[in-house]
Amino acid sequence: MPELRGALLFGLEAKIQRESVDYWTLISLAELRVLTADNPSSVTRACRTALTASARNINYLTRTLNQLNILKAIGVREEFVQAAMSTLQEEIDRMNEDDNALSMRKASATGEDNEGQVFLFTGYMIDFPSKEQKTFPADKEAELRTEIRKKLEKYNAGPNDLAFVGGLSAGSEIIFAEVCAEKGIHVEAHLPLPESAYIREFVSPGGEAWVERFYKIRSDPHVDEMYQMENVGVHKDGDDPYERNNRWTLYSSLLRGIDKVRLIAVWNGQGGTRSKDRDARLVRHMIDLMRNTGGSIEQINPAKYAHKFIDGAFDGLPDLSKPAPAPLPKTPKVRQSDKSRKKM
Repeated sequence: MPELRGALLFGLEAKIQRESVDYWTLISLAELRVLTADNPSSVTRACRTALTASARNINYLTRTLNQLNILKAIGVREEFVQAAMSTLQEEIDRMNEDDNALSMRKASATGEDNEGQVFLFTGYMIDFPSKEQKTFPADKEAELRTEIRKKLEKYNAGPNDLAFVGGLSAGSEIIFAEVCAEKGIHVEAHLPLPESAYIREFVSPGGEAWVERFYKIRSDPHVDEMYQMENVGVHKDGDDPYERNNRWTLYSSLLRGIDKVRLIAVWNGQGGTRSKDRDARLVRHMIDLMRNTGGSIEQINPAKYAHKFIDGAFDGLPDLSKPAPAPLPKTPKVRQSDKSRKKM
């Protein structure tokens, strides 16, 4: 049995490394954990990983639950079976809630609930070792959370408003979604990649705690995650899927008109659309899109948190989303001959 277990683990884990890994491969590994793991938490993690490739297909989850029910009925490793069943059932319940909430929103869209505001968001991931451009120190999350909350409170944001964000990456995007959920604001998160690939690219670099927060916020009843390929199809050759995601998010936010939309941008005023750092490039790209559309921008400059040892060093920084003030007139120079005449 130990040799069989090792062979199965090797085969499944080798297949999981492929880009096209599917739900059935991942759930097979989760079922193997049910039968062999030493800790139920490893079963829960394996099931959550499988859910990232389920494409929100409730039939997949139901078929897996039926298999687990057989193990439960014959009393096999009940604690481990229950850990897997609870994880899958929570996802099924959330999907049903999302479907009901979507129906209610569609019904209200043609009624009276069109007067609320819309908050669009873009911002940096936290700094991690391989990140090319350091923009958001991880230990400054509390300060950024406070700034985001202030921006929303400035407009008395509440349950009648909507929020759109181009991802749920480790950093400011997850924080923004968390703050909105606390205020009862519905959030629509647009993701450029399938969930498993998105987590690998945009969440895991921040560490395991951020992966847990991703699962928690995307399971919140106030948050819907929308996947680019499922909703707008595969991108054309030569089209950047991440910039396309920004456009999709912005255009979706215009459902109540551009005059109702405000972009909250965690941006240090640097980085162009050709920046080598993808994170910085995409933030600047969304800002440029909003400027071209003629919308309102509320900037949060994280530079004032970058050097905590210099107290107040960045206080009073200009708002880089606004035009710079005109320069003061130059004082005319006094020629040497004029100085000589004054002495005479």
